[in-house]
Amino acid sequence: MRVTNSMLVNNLMRNLNINMRNADKLQTMMASGRKFAHISDDPTALIYSQSARNKLTRLSHYQRTVTTAQDWLIQAEAGVMELQGVMVDAYEASVDAAHDGKTASDKETISKVVAQLREHFVDTLNATFGDLYVFGGYNTPGDPEASLADKGVKAFTVENGNLMFNGFDLSKFDGMPAALLHSSDIASADPADLAAAAALGITVADLEMLHLLKSDVLSFDVGPGISIPVAMNGIDLVLYTSLDEMGNPIVRNAHSVLSDLHEATSNNWPADEITKIISPLQNGQTHLLTRTSEIGGRVRRLELLEARYEQDQVNYRQMLSDAEDVDMAEVITNLRMAEAVMQAALSAGARIIQPTLMDFLR
Repeated sequence: MRVTNSMLVNNLMRNLNINMRNADKLQTMMASGRKFAHISDDPTALIYSQSARNKLTRLSHYQRTVTTAQDWLIQAEAGVMELQGVMVDAYEASVDAAHDGKTASDKETISKVVAQLREHFVDTLNATFGDLYVFGGYNTPGDPEASLADKGVKAFTVENGNLMFNGFDLSKFDGMPAALLHSSDIASADPADLAAAAALGITVADLEMLHLLKSDVLSFDVGPGISIPVAMNGIDLVLYTSLDEMGNPIVRNAHSVLSDLHEATSNNWPADEITKIISPLQNGQTHLLTRTSEIGGRVRRLELLEARYEQDQVNYRQMLSDAEDVDMAEVITNLRMAEAVMQAALSAGARIIQPTLMDFLR
């Protein structure tokens, strides 16, 4: 086969183009710091890269949610501790009023203090964080002017001395068997407990509504399939278990207990009658401390999630780096090699195509 000059030139140009493309690819990798610029460059690496980016995006969303949930729980903890402080002050006032040496005037002074504590108790139940109630479930504070006009936008209100939650009277449950408070399966409740509740004017519909309202708790999705309540329902703070004079567990309403103390001190009840209110106040303190511990457990759980997400972020970023980032030392070495090959090819080509017909004729 006769090799012509045009064949040499064409082969030279084709090889030079191949070398130029290789050098251009290496130059792009060095300039961008990424292994690929197109899907066809490395499809497998691209799949890993997109997977890591998607996971980092989801992880960033959950990290922000965890931070917001922590802020909510801090606010909820402060509110519960404030309620517990009200019960402590009321307990100290009841102990003070139970002394035999207290006069009617002294008890009247204590009653004014208790009245303010009771109002502050309700105000704390209506505490807000952002545009939602901390202890009011998914209720919203509503229009500020309506709130000032007291048009029923608050989650907790007092009507005729009774504490209401969304218009539902919570005072009626004061004194009912405690088992009905802690079990939502009313159909399988003890008939004796239901009879005792009926004697207080509490119907089965009231009990079902109570548990329905109790389940209204603001929760955040802080992970795949992980939902954590970030607040508490005020019903769980107001209603708690105490013991009656016979030692039976019954439900007490913290607002009603404060009202009893206010009535006892303002009407100059005997010391022994005031003493009976001390135990429910102590149980109320214990109940709220337990709720505070529960919030602390949720906060700890969020801290563990936060630490795990931080480690996951490191792992996903490493995965992303392995899929996308180039080994700069390797790329520079290969680029220098491609430049050397290009120079050699140009030098060889120049020697091959330089002779012409006139050179031979001379």
